[in-house]
Amino acid sequence: MNFVPAINKYSGNPLRDFDVKKKHLGRAIGLFCAGTLFCSTAIFAQDQRGDWSLTGGDPGQSGWQKGERVLTPENAASDFKFLWKIKLGEAPKAGRSFSEPLLAGRLINGQGFKDLAYWSSADTLYAVDSELGSIVWKKQYSAGAQSAACGLSSLGVTMEPPVVINFAARRRRAPGTPPPPEPPPAKSNERHLGVAPGGGYFGLKGIYVLTADGMLHEQVMTTGADFAPPVKFLPAANGAAYGINFTSKTIYTATGRDCTGVSNGVWAVDLASGDYAVASYATEKIHPLGLTGPVVTPTGDAIIVTGPGTASTDVYPDSVVAVGKDMKVKDWYSPKGGIARYEAVSPITFTYKEKQLIIAPGKNGSIALLDASSLGGADHHTPLAETSPLAKSGEKHGWDGFAFTEDKNGAGWVYASVSAGIASGNGKTAHGGIVAFKLTGADGKFTLEPAWVSQDMLNPAPPRTTNGVLVALAGGDKGTHATLHVLNAATGAELFSSKDAVPTYTELSGVAVGDSHAFFTDHNNVLYSFGIGLEH
Repeated sequence: MNFVPAINKYSGNPLRDFDVKKKHLGRAIGLFCAGTLFCSTAIFAQDQRGDWSLTGGDPGQSGWQKGERVLTPENAASDFKFLWKIKLGEAPKAGRSFSEPLLAGRLINGQGFKDLAYWSSADTLYAVDSELGSIVWKKQYSAGAQSAACGLSSLGVTMEPPVVINFAARRRRAPGTPPPPEPPPAKSNERHLGVAPGGGYFGLKGIYVLTADGMLHEQVMTTGADFAPPVKFLPAANGAAYGINFTSKTIYTATGRDCTGVSNGVWAVDLASGDYAVASYATEKIHPLGLTGPVVTPTGDAIIVTGPGTASTDVYPDSVVAVGKDMKVKDWYSPKGGIARYEAVSPITFTYKEKQLIIAPGKNGSIALLDASSLGGADHHTPLAETSPLAKSGEKHGWDGFAFTEDKNGAGWVYASVSAGIASGNGKTAHGGIVAFKLTGADGKFTLEPAWVSQDMLNPAPPRTTNGVLVALAGGDKGTHATLHVLNAATGAELFSSKDAVPTYTELSGVAVGDSHAFFTDHNNVLYSFGIGLEH
Protein backbone atom coordinates (compact mmCIF):
# COMPACT_ATOMS: atom_id res chain seq x y z
CA MET A 1 0.00 0.00 0.00
CA ASN A 2 1.32 3.46 -0.89
CA PHE A 3 0.76 6.64 1.07
CA VAL A 4 1.01 10.32 0.20
CA PRO A 5 4.24 11.80 1.59
CA ALA A 6 3.79 14.67 4.02
CA ILE A 7 4.70 18.14 2.76
CA ASN A 8 5.27 20.84 5.35
CA LYS A 9 5.17 23.97 3.22
CA TYR A 10 2.65 25.77 1.08
CA SER A 11 2.76 25.82 -2.70
CA GLY A 12 2.83 29.55 -3.38
CA ASN A 13 -0.45 29.32 -5.28
CA PRO A 14 -2.78 31.69 -3.34
CA LEU A 15 -6.03 29.91 -4.26
CA ARG A 16 -4.65 26.49 -3.51
CA ASP A 17 -3.03 27.61 -0.26
CA PHE A 18 -6.32 29.21 0.81
CA ASP A 19 -8.07 25.86 0.35
CA VAL A 20 -5.33 24.03 2.26
CA LYS A 21 -5.48 26.53 5.13
CA LYS A 22 -9.27 26.33 5.11
CA LYS A 23 -9.11 22.55 5.42
CA HIS A 24 -6.62 22.78 8.30
CA LEU A 25 -8.77 25.39 10.06
CA GLY A 26 -11.87 23.25 9.62
CA ARG A 27 -10.13 20.28 11.19
CA ALA A 28 -8.92 22.36 14.14
CA ILE A 29 -12.43 23.62 14.77
CA GLY A 30 -13.75 20.08 14.41
CA LEU A 31 -11.39 18.77 17.10
CA PHE A 32 -12.49 21.57 19.41
CA CYS A 33 -16.19 20.78 19.04
CA ALA A 34 -16.22 17.15 17.93
CA GLY A 35 -18.94 16.37 20.43
CA THR A 36 -21.29 19.01 19.09
CA LEU A 37 -23.59 17.82 16.31
CA PHE A 38 -24.26 21.32 15.02
CA CYS A 39 -20.61 22.24 14.65
CA SER A 40 -19.43 19.00 13.05
CA THR A 41 -22.28 18.90 10.59
CA ALA A 42 -21.98 22.59 9.70
CA ILE A 43 -18.40 22.08 8.55
CA PHE A 44 -19.52 18.96 6.69
CA ALA A 45 -22.24 20.88 4.90
CA GLN A 46 -20.23 23.91 3.90
CA ASP A 47 -17.37 22.25 2.02
CA GLN A 48 -18.41 19.55 -0.44
CA ARG A 49 -15.54 19.52 -2.95
CA GLY A 50 -14.96 15.81 -2.34
CA ASP A 51 -18.49 14.52 -2.93
CA TRP A 52 -19.36 12.14 -5.78
CA SER A 53 -22.62 10.76 -4.41
CA LEU A 54 -23.98 9.01 -7.50
CA THR A 55 -22.63 7.31 -10.59
CA GLY A 56 -21.72 10.12 -12.96
CA GLY A 57 -21.80 12.61 -10.07
CA ASP A 58 -25.52 13.49 -10.22
CA PRO A 59 -28.89 11.91 -11.09
CA GLY A 60 -28.44 12.96 -14.73
CA GLN A 61 -24.99 11.26 -14.78
CA SER A 62 -23.52 14.35 -16.44
CA GLY A 63 -19.98 13.49 -15.34
CA TRP A 64 -19.44 17.07 -14.16
CA GLN A 65 -17.77 17.70 -10.78
CA LYS A 66 -18.94 21.23 -10.07
CA GLY A 67 -17.22 21.72 -6.71
CA GLU A 68 -13.56 21.56 -7.75
CA ARG A 69 -11.43 24.58 -6.78
CA VAL A 70 -7.79 23.46 -6.81
CA LEU A 71 -7.25 21.31 -9.91
CA THR A 72 -6.82 23.44 -13.05
CA PRO A 73 -5.32 22.97 -16.51
CA GLU A 74 -2.40 25.08 -15.32
CA ASN A 75 -1.35 22.85 -12.40
CA ALA A 76 -2.46 19.41 -13.65
CA ALA A 77 0.77 18.82 -15.56
CA SER A 78 3.03 19.60 -12.60
CA ASP A 79 1.03 18.45 -9.57
CA PHE A 80 -1.24 15.57 -10.68
CA LYS A 81 0.31 12.16 -9.88
CA PHE A 82 -0.22 8.62 -8.64
CA LEU A 83 -1.09 8.66 -4.93
CA TRP A 84 -1.98 5.15 -3.71
CA LYS A 85 -3.67 1.84 -4.46
CA ILE A 86 -5.30 -0.84 -2.32
CA LYS A 87 -6.68 -4.30 -3.10
CA LEU A 88 -10.28 -4.83 -1.98
CA GLY A 89 -11.07 -8.54 -1.82
CA GLU A 90 -10.55 -11.17 -4.48
CA ALA A 91 -11.12 -10.64 -8.18
CA PRO A 92 -14.40 -12.11 -9.49
CA LYS A 93 -14.33 -15.40 -11.37
CA ALA A 94 -17.37 -14.54 -13.48
CA GLY A 95 -17.69 -11.67 -15.96
CA ARG A 96 -17.60 -8.17 -14.54
CA SER A 97 -20.44 -5.71 -14.09
CA PHE A 98 -20.04 -1.93 -14.13
CA SER A 99 -18.69 -0.31 -10.99
CA GLU A 100 -17.65 3.20 -9.97
CA PRO A 101 -16.36 4.48 -6.63
CA LEU A 102 -18.46 7.02 -4.71
CA LEU A 103 -17.00 9.80 -2.56
CA ALA A 104 -18.13 11.58 0.59
CA GLY A 105 -16.03 14.34 2.10
CA ARG A 106 -15.74 15.85 5.57
CA LEU A 107 -17.47 13.06 7.47
CA ILE A 108 -16.75 12.71 11.18
CA ASN A 109 -16.32 9.47 13.12
CA GLY A 110 -14.41 8.35 16.19
CA GLN A 111 -11.09 9.12 14.46
CA GLY A 112 -12.01 12.69 13.50
CA PHE A 113 -12.78 14.04 10.05
CA LYS A 114 -12.59 11.58 7.16
CA ASP A 115 -12.94 11.77 3.40
CA LEU A 116 -14.24 8.36 2.31
CA ALA A 117 -14.28 6.48 -0.99
CA TYR A 118 -16.87 3.69 -1.23
CA TRP A 119 -16.69 0.72 -3.57
CA SER A 120 -18.41 -2.68 -3.69
CA SER A 121 -17.41 -6.17 -4.74
CA ALA A 122 -19.94 -8.96 -5.36
CA ASP A 123 -20.82 -9.24 -1.65
CA THR A 124 -18.94 -6.52 0.29
CA LEU A 125 -19.12 -2.74 0.59
CA TYR A 126 -15.81 -1.04 1.42
CA ALA A 127 -15.19 2.41 2.89
CA VAL A 128 -11.63 3.61 2.27
CA ASP A 129 -9.88 6.69 3.63
CA SER A 130 -9.49 8.59 0.37
CA GLU A 131 -6.41 10.47 1.54
CA LEU A 132 -4.45 7.56 3.02
CA GLY A 133 -5.73 4.56 1.03
CA SER A 134 -6.60 2.49 4.11
CA ILE A 135 -9.83 0.62 4.89
CA VAL A 136 -12.01 2.41 7.46
CA TRP A 137 -14.79 -0.23 7.51
CA LYS A 138 -16.32 -2.95 5.39
CA LYS A 139 -19.74 -4.60 5.36
CA GLN A 140 -20.29 -8.10 3.98
CA TYR A 141 -23.79 -9.13 2.90
CA SER A 142 -25.24 -12.63 3.11
CA ALA A 143 -27.43 -12.49 0.03
CA GLY A 144 -27.13 -16.12 -1.03
CA ALA A 145 -25.25 -17.65 -3.93
CA GLN A 146 -25.41 -15.87 -7.26
CA SER A 147 -26.27 -17.85 -10.37
CA ALA A 148 -23.46 -18.42 -12.84
CA ALA A 149 -25.42 -16.80 -15.67
CA CYS A 150 -26.62 -13.75 -13.75
CA GLY A 151 -23.93 -13.14 -11.14
CA LEU A 152 -22.57 -9.63 -10.66
CA SER A 153 -19.06 -8.65 -9.65
CA SER A 154 -20.25 -5.44 -7.95
CA LEU A 155 -23.31 -4.56 -5.89
CA GLY A 156 -25.40 -1.55 -6.83
CA VAL A 157 -24.44 1.40 -4.59
CA THR A 158 -25.69 5.00 -4.35
CA MET A 159 -25.97 7.83 -1.84
CA GLU A 160 -28.37 10.66 -1.16
CA PRO A 161 -26.37 13.88 -1.56
CA PRO A 162 -25.77 15.53 1.84
CA VAL A 163 -27.61 18.66 2.86
CA VAL A 164 -25.75 21.84 1.84
CA ILE A 165 -26.61 24.77 4.07
CA ASN A 166 -26.19 28.43 3.19
CA PHE A 167 -25.68 29.92 6.64
CA ALA A 168 -25.31 33.43 5.17
CA ALA A 169 -28.93 33.25 4.03
CA ARG A 170 -30.43 32.10 7.36
CA ARG A 171 -33.27 34.15 8.78
CA ARG A 172 -32.55 36.41 11.73
CA ARG A 173 -34.55 35.76 14.90
CA ALA A 174 -35.81 38.57 17.07
CA PRO A 175 -33.65 39.10 20.18
CA GLY A 176 -34.65 36.72 22.96
CA THR A 177 -36.58 34.40 20.62
CA PRO A 178 -35.54 30.76 21.15
CA PRO A 179 -34.60 28.68 18.08
CA PRO A 180 -37.22 26.26 16.78
CA PRO A 181 -36.87 22.78 18.29
CA GLU A 182 -35.04 20.13 16.28
CA PRO A 183 -36.95 16.91 15.60
CA PRO A 184 -35.43 14.13 17.73
CA PRO A 185 -33.37 11.40 16.03
CA ALA A 186 -35.40 8.43 14.90
CA LYS A 187 -35.43 5.60 17.42
CA SER A 188 -33.99 2.29 16.25
CA ASN A 189 -37.45 0.67 16.10
CA GLU A 190 -38.81 3.62 14.10
CA ARG A 191 -36.10 3.83 11.49
CA HIS A 192 -36.82 3.05 7.87
CA LEU A 193 -34.88 3.46 4.65
CA GLY A 194 -34.70 7.06 3.47
CA VAL A 195 -34.94 8.73 6.90
CA ALA A 196 -31.79 10.63 7.87
CA PRO A 197 -29.87 8.56 10.46
CA GLY A 198 -29.06 11.63 12.56
CA GLY A 199 -32.61 12.97 12.56
CA GLY A 200 -33.56 16.61 12.27
CA TYR A 201 -32.23 19.28 9.91
CA PHE A 202 -28.61 18.20 10.27
CA GLY A 203 -29.19 14.49 9.78
CA LEU A 204 -26.41 12.72 7.88
CA LYS A 205 -27.52 10.66 4.90
CA GLY A 206 -27.04 6.95 4.33
CA ILE A 207 -25.47 4.86 1.60
CA TYR A 208 -27.79 2.44 -0.20
CA VAL A 209 -26.86 -1.01 -1.49
CA LEU A 210 -28.85 -3.35 -3.75
CA THR A 211 -27.76 -6.93 -3.10
CA ALA A 212 -28.07 -10.03 -5.29
CA ASP A 213 -31.23 -11.21 -3.51
CA GLY A 214 -33.11 -8.09 -4.67
CA MET A 215 -33.03 -6.43 -1.22
CA LEU A 216 -32.24 -2.74 -0.71
CA HIS A 217 -30.09 -1.89 2.34
CA GLU A 218 -29.04 1.35 4.00
CA GLN A 219 -25.76 1.67 5.89
CA VAL A 220 -24.56 4.49 8.13
CA MET A 221 -21.90 6.23 6.07
CA THR A 222 -19.33 6.66 8.84
CA THR A 223 -19.46 3.16 10.35
CA GLY A 224 -21.16 0.77 7.90
CA ALA A 225 -23.73 -0.21 10.52
CA ASP A 226 -27.22 -1.24 9.43
CA PHE A 227 -29.45 1.79 9.78
CA ALA A 228 -32.81 0.11 9.16
CA PRO A 229 -34.10 -3.29 8.04
CA PRO A 230 -33.65 -3.93 4.30
CA VAL A 231 -36.66 -3.84 1.99
CA LYS A 232 -37.62 -5.80 -1.09
CA PHE A 233 -36.86 -3.96 -4.34
CA LEU A 234 -36.61 -6.56 -7.12
CA PRO A 235 -39.11 -9.46 -7.16
CA ALA A 236 -36.54 -12.27 -7.19
CA ALA A 237 -32.90 -13.03 -6.50
CA ASN A 238 -30.24 -12.90 -9.20
CA GLY A 239 -32.02 -10.15 -11.12
CA ALA A 240 -28.61 -8.87 -12.24
CA ALA A 241 -29.54 -5.21 -11.92
CA TYR A 242 -27.51 -2.49 -13.52
CA GLY A 243 -26.42 0.43 -11.33
CA ILE A 244 -28.85 2.32 -9.09
CA ASN A 245 -29.77 6.01 -9.15
CA PHE A 246 -31.45 8.25 -6.60
CA THR A 247 -33.43 11.48 -6.53
CA SER A 248 -36.33 12.88 -4.51
CA LYS A 249 -36.63 9.86 -2.20
CA THR A 250 -36.94 7.45 -5.15
CA ILE A 251 -34.32 4.85 -6.09
CA TYR A 252 -34.15 3.56 -9.66
CA THR A 253 -32.49 0.62 -11.34
CA ALA A 254 -32.65 -1.22 -14.65
CA THR A 255 -32.43 -4.90 -15.58
CA GLY A 256 -31.55 -6.29 -18.96
CA ARG A 257 -29.85 -9.67 -18.73
CA ASP A 258 -32.94 -11.92 -19.06
CA CYS A 259 -32.34 -13.23 -15.56
CA THR A 260 -34.78 -15.51 -13.79
CA GLY A 261 -37.87 -14.00 -12.26
CA VAL A 262 -36.95 -10.39 -13.08
CA SER A 263 -38.16 -8.96 -16.39
CA ASN A 264 -36.05 -6.59 -18.47
CA GLY A 265 -36.91 -2.95 -17.83
CA VAL A 266 -36.81 -0.09 -15.33
CA TRP A 267 -37.69 -0.28 -11.62
CA ALA A 268 -38.38 2.40 -9.00
CA VAL A 269 -38.98 2.17 -5.25
CA ASP A 270 -40.50 5.08 -3.34
CA LEU A 271 -38.76 5.48 0.02
CA ALA A 272 -41.20 8.19 1.11
CA SER A 273 -44.14 5.79 1.07
CA GLY A 274 -44.67 3.73 4.19
CA ASP A 275 -44.95 0.50 2.20
CA TYR A 276 -41.96 1.10 -0.14
CA ALA A 277 -44.12 0.94 -3.26
CA VAL A 278 -42.28 -0.51 -6.28
CA ALA A 279 -43.25 0.32 -9.85
CA SER A 280 -41.72 -1.07 -13.04
CA TYR A 281 -41.68 -0.64 -16.80
CA ALA A 282 -41.10 -3.86 -18.73
CA THR A 283 -39.22 -3.77 -22.03
CA GLU A 284 -40.04 -7.44 -22.70
CA LYS A 285 -37.30 -9.04 -24.84
CA ILE A 286 -35.63 -5.71 -25.57
CA HIS A 287 -32.65 -4.89 -23.35
CA PRO A 288 -31.89 -1.48 -21.82
CA LEU A 289 -28.32 -0.67 -22.87
CA GLY A 290 -27.11 1.48 -19.97
CA LEU A 291 -24.73 -0.31 -17.61
CA THR A 292 -25.12 2.47 -15.04
CA GLY A 293 -28.89 2.28 -14.58
CA PRO A 294 -31.36 4.91 -15.82
CA VAL A 295 -30.49 8.60 -15.76
CA VAL A 296 -33.07 10.78 -14.03
CA THR A 297 -34.32 14.30 -14.78
CA PRO A 298 -35.16 16.85 -12.03
CA THR A 299 -38.86 15.96 -12.46
CA GLY A 300 -38.16 12.27 -11.80
CA ASP A 301 -38.38 10.94 -15.35
CA ALA A 302 -36.09 7.94 -15.95
CA ILE A 303 -34.29 7.94 -19.33
CA ILE A 304 -32.93 4.77 -20.97
CA VAL A 305 -31.59 3.69 -24.36
CA THR A 306 -33.03 0.42 -25.67
CA GLY A 307 -31.41 -2.20 -27.85
CA PRO A 308 -32.70 -3.91 -31.00
CA GLY A 309 -35.88 -5.97 -31.13
CA THR A 310 -39.52 -5.91 -32.15
CA ALA A 311 -41.72 -2.99 -31.16
CA SER A 312 -44.95 -3.56 -29.26
CA THR A 313 -47.29 -1.48 -27.13
CA ASP A 314 -45.14 1.03 -25.19
CA VAL A 315 -41.96 -0.89 -26.08
CA TYR A 316 -39.62 0.87 -28.50
CA PRO A 317 -36.41 -0.76 -29.78
CA ASP A 318 -33.33 1.28 -30.76
CA SER A 319 -34.79 4.30 -28.99
CA VAL A 320 -34.42 6.78 -26.16
CA VAL A 321 -37.38 6.24 -23.82
CA ALA A 322 -38.61 8.42 -20.93
CA VAL A 323 -40.80 6.93 -18.20
CA GLY A 324 -42.35 8.82 -15.28
CA LYS A 325 -42.17 7.90 -11.59
CA ASP A 326 -45.23 5.70 -12.15
CA MET A 327 -43.17 3.80 -14.75
CA LYS A 328 -45.54 4.77 -17.57
CA VAL A 329 -43.99 5.79 -20.90
CA LYS A 330 -44.10 9.57 -21.31
CA ASP A 331 -42.15 10.00 -24.55
CA TRP A 332 -39.62 8.40 -26.87
CA TYR A 333 -37.17 9.21 -29.66
CA SER A 334 -36.45 6.67 -32.40
CA PRO A 335 -33.74 7.73 -34.88
CA LYS A 336 -34.72 7.09 -38.48
CA GLY A 337 -32.57 4.24 -39.75
CA GLY A 338 -31.74 2.99 -36.24
CA ILE A 339 -28.78 3.56 -33.95
CA ALA A 340 -25.32 2.00 -34.20
CA ARG A 341 -24.36 -1.47 -32.97
CA TYR A 342 -24.11 -0.61 -29.28
CA GLU A 343 -23.52 -3.32 -26.72
CA ALA A 344 -23.78 -0.75 -23.92
CA VAL A 345 -24.41 2.99 -23.92
CA SER A 346 -25.74 5.41 -21.28
CA PRO A 347 -27.33 8.79 -22.02
CA ILE A 348 -26.94 11.90 -19.84
CA THR A 349 -29.33 14.72 -18.94
CA PHE A 350 -28.53 18.26 -17.76
CA THR A 351 -29.91 21.81 -17.60
CA TYR A 352 -28.50 24.41 -20.01
CA LYS A 353 -29.94 27.78 -21.03
CA GLU A 354 -33.01 27.01 -18.90
CA LYS A 355 -33.70 23.86 -20.92
CA GLN A 356 -33.51 20.27 -19.71
CA LEU A 357 -31.48 18.53 -22.41
CA ILE A 358 -30.40 14.96 -23.14
CA ILE A 359 -27.39 13.60 -25.00
CA ALA A 360 -27.96 10.13 -26.43
CA PRO A 361 -27.13 8.02 -29.50
CA GLY A 362 -28.55 9.35 -32.74
CA LYS A 363 -28.85 7.91 -36.22
CA ASN A 364 -26.21 5.33 -37.18
CA GLY A 365 -23.54 6.28 -34.66
CA SER A 366 -24.14 10.02 -34.40
CA ILE A 367 -24.85 11.96 -31.19
CA ALA A 368 -28.31 13.45 -30.74
CA LEU A 369 -29.25 16.43 -28.58
CA LEU A 370 -32.81 16.04 -27.31
CA ASP A 371 -35.30 18.25 -25.48
CA ALA A 372 -36.38 16.36 -22.34
CA SER A 373 -39.89 17.81 -22.68
CA SER A 374 -40.28 16.49 -26.25
CA LEU A 375 -37.65 13.86 -27.00
CA GLY A 376 -38.08 13.54 -30.74
CA GLY A 377 -40.58 16.23 -31.60
CA ALA A 378 -44.07 15.54 -32.90
CA ASP A 379 -42.92 12.60 -35.05
CA HIS A 380 -40.58 11.09 -32.38
CA HIS A 381 -37.75 11.16 -34.95
CA THR A 382 -36.48 14.76 -34.87
CA PRO A 383 -33.71 15.79 -32.41
CA LEU A 384 -32.78 19.38 -31.55
CA ALA A 385 -29.35 18.79 -33.09
CA GLU A 386 -27.30 15.89 -34.39
CA THR A 387 -23.65 15.32 -35.22
CA SER A 388 -22.24 13.36 -38.12
CA PRO A 389 -21.53 9.66 -37.35
CA LEU A 390 -18.58 9.32 -34.99
CA ALA A 391 -17.54 5.85 -36.13
CA LYS A 392 -17.62 3.96 -39.39
CA SER A 393 -20.99 2.50 -40.33
CA GLY A 394 -21.49 -1.02 -38.99
CA GLU A 395 -18.70 -0.94 -36.39
CA LYS A 396 -19.57 -2.49 -33.04
CA HIS A 397 -19.42 -0.21 -29.98
CA GLY A 398 -18.55 -2.05 -26.77
CA TRP A 399 -19.33 0.68 -24.24
CA ASP A 400 -19.95 4.37 -24.96
CA GLY A 401 -20.79 7.27 -22.66
CA PHE A 402 -21.11 11.05 -22.48
CA ALA A 403 -20.40 14.07 -20.27
CA PHE A 404 -21.39 17.72 -20.13
CA THR A 405 -19.89 20.84 -18.56
CA GLU A 406 -20.03 24.61 -18.73
CA ASP A 407 -16.76 26.52 -18.93
CA LYS A 408 -16.00 29.66 -16.92
CA ASN A 409 -17.61 31.78 -19.63
CA GLY A 410 -20.87 29.80 -19.51
CA ALA A 411 -20.32 27.99 -22.81
CA GLY A 412 -21.57 24.42 -22.95
CA TRP A 413 -19.38 21.45 -23.86
CA VAL A 414 -20.40 17.87 -24.70
CA TYR A 415 -17.96 14.94 -24.64
CA ALA A 416 -18.41 11.39 -25.90
CA SER A 417 -16.32 8.31 -25.14
CA VAL A 418 -16.29 6.15 -28.28
CA SER A 419 -15.26 2.49 -28.11
CA ALA A 420 -14.93 2.08 -31.89
CA GLY A 421 -12.60 3.63 -34.45
CA ILE A 422 -13.38 7.35 -34.73
CA ALA A 423 -14.13 8.49 -38.27
CA SER A 424 -12.76 12.01 -37.74
CA GLY A 425 -9.57 10.84 -36.06
CA ASN A 426 -7.46 10.87 -39.25
CA GLY A 427 -6.57 7.22 -38.75
CA LYS A 428 -4.96 7.91 -35.36
CA THR A 429 -7.91 6.66 -33.29
CA ALA A 430 -8.38 3.12 -34.57
CA HIS A 431 -9.57 1.84 -31.18
CA GLY A 432 -11.57 4.82 -29.94
CA GLY A 433 -11.19 7.87 -27.74
CA ILE A 434 -12.90 11.07 -26.61
CA VAL A 435 -14.67 13.45 -29.00
CA ALA A 436 -15.53 17.01 -27.89
CA PHE A 437 -18.27 19.32 -29.16
CA LYS A 438 -19.13 22.90 -28.27
CA LEU A 439 -22.82 23.38 -27.55
CA THR A 440 -24.05 26.67 -28.96
CA GLY A 441 -27.43 28.35 -29.32
CA ALA A 442 -30.46 29.10 -27.16
CA ASP A 443 -34.28 29.21 -27.22
CA GLY A 444 -34.48 25.59 -28.32
CA LYS A 445 -32.17 26.08 -31.32
CA PHE A 446 -28.83 24.43 -30.64
CA THR A 447 -25.88 23.08 -32.57
CA LEU A 448 -23.06 20.69 -31.65
CA GLU A 449 -19.87 22.03 -33.22
CA PRO A 450 -16.89 19.61 -33.44
CA ALA A 451 -14.01 20.86 -31.28
CA TRP A 452 -11.34 18.18 -30.88
CA VAL A 453 -10.58 14.44 -30.91
CA SER A 454 -8.27 12.84 -28.33
CA GLN A 455 -5.42 10.43 -28.88
CA ASP A 456 -6.23 6.75 -29.43
CA MET A 457 -7.82 5.09 -26.39
CA LEU A 458 -8.79 1.45 -25.98
CA ASN A 459 -12.17 0.97 -24.25
CA PRO A 460 -12.48 4.49 -22.82
CA ALA A 461 -14.78 4.97 -19.83
CA PRO A 462 -17.34 7.81 -19.82
CA PRO A 463 -15.38 11.07 -19.45
CA ARG A 464 -15.44 13.27 -16.34
CA THR A 465 -15.05 17.04 -16.30
CA THR A 466 -14.16 19.61 -13.66
CA ASN A 467 -12.88 23.18 -13.65
CA GLY A 468 -11.57 23.17 -17.24
CA VAL A 469 -10.05 19.69 -16.93
CA LEU A 470 -11.25 16.44 -18.52
CA VAL A 471 -10.41 13.06 -16.95
CA ALA A 472 -10.45 10.10 -19.35
CA LEU A 473 -9.71 6.49 -18.42
CA ALA A 474 -8.62 4.20 -21.26
CA GLY A 475 -9.59 0.85 -19.77
CA GLY A 476 -7.42 -1.33 -22.01
CA ASP A 477 -7.98 -5.07 -22.44
CA LYS A 478 -6.29 -8.38 -21.55
CA GLY A 479 -3.29 -7.42 -23.69
CA THR A 480 -3.13 -3.68 -22.88
CA HIS A 481 -2.98 -1.99 -19.50
CA ALA A 482 -5.28 0.87 -18.52
CA THR A 483 -4.11 4.48 -18.73
CA LEU A 484 -5.55 7.51 -16.97
CA HIS A 485 -5.39 10.71 -19.04
CA VAL A 486 -5.98 14.27 -17.85
CA LEU A 487 -6.75 16.64 -20.73
CA ASN A 488 -7.45 20.30 -21.23
CA ALA A 489 -11.24 20.26 -21.61
CA ALA A 490 -11.23 23.09 -24.18
CA THR A 491 -8.39 21.91 -26.42
CA GLY A 492 -7.86 18.20 -25.74
CA ALA A 493 -4.16 18.77 -24.99
CA GLU A 494 -2.77 16.12 -22.66
CA LEU A 495 -1.79 17.42 -19.23
CA PHE A 496 -1.06 14.10 -17.49
CA SER A 497 -0.82 10.40 -18.33
CA SER A 498 -0.46 7.54 -15.86
CA LYS A 499 1.67 5.70 -18.44
CA ASP A 500 2.63 2.34 -16.87
CA ALA A 501 1.41 3.07 -13.33
CA VAL A 502 -1.62 0.76 -13.78
CA PRO A 503 -0.24 -2.69 -14.70
CA THR A 504 -3.48 -4.27 -15.93
CA TYR A 505 -6.87 -3.44 -17.50
CA THR A 506 -9.98 -2.14 -15.76
CA GLU A 507 -13.01 -3.73 -17.50
CA LEU A 508 -16.16 -1.59 -17.02
CA SER A 509 -14.84 0.74 -14.32
CA GLY A 510 -16.16 4.27 -14.10
CA VAL A 511 -14.15 7.17 -12.70
CA ALA A 512 -15.09 9.27 -9.66
CA VAL A 513 -13.64 12.78 -9.41
CA GLY A 514 -13.53 14.86 -6.24
CA ASP A 515 -11.21 17.04 -4.16
CA SER A 516 -8.59 17.14 -6.96
CA HIS A 517 -8.50 13.32 -7.13
CA ALA A 518 -9.63 10.62 -9.56
CA PHE A 519 -10.56 7.11 -8.35
CA PHE A 520 -11.21 3.88 -10.26
CA THR A 521 -10.67 0.12 -9.95
CA ASP A 522 -8.97 -2.45 -12.16
CA HIS A 523 -10.30 -5.95 -12.91
CA ASN A 524 -8.40 -7.37 -9.92
CA ASN A 525 -10.41 -5.25 -7.44
CA VAL A 526 -7.55 -2.81 -6.89
CA LEU A 527 -8.73 0.74 -6.11
CA TYR A 528 -6.46 3.52 -7.43
CA SER A 529 -6.13 7.16 -6.46
CA PHE A 530 -4.49 9.77 -8.68
CA GLY A 531 -4.52 13.50 -8.09
CA ILE A 532 -3.04 16.40 -6.18
CA GLY A 533 -1.99 15.13 -2.76
CA LEU A 534 -3.07 16.79 0.46
CA GLU A 535 -0.39 19.04 1.94
CA HIS A 536 0.19 18.52 5.66
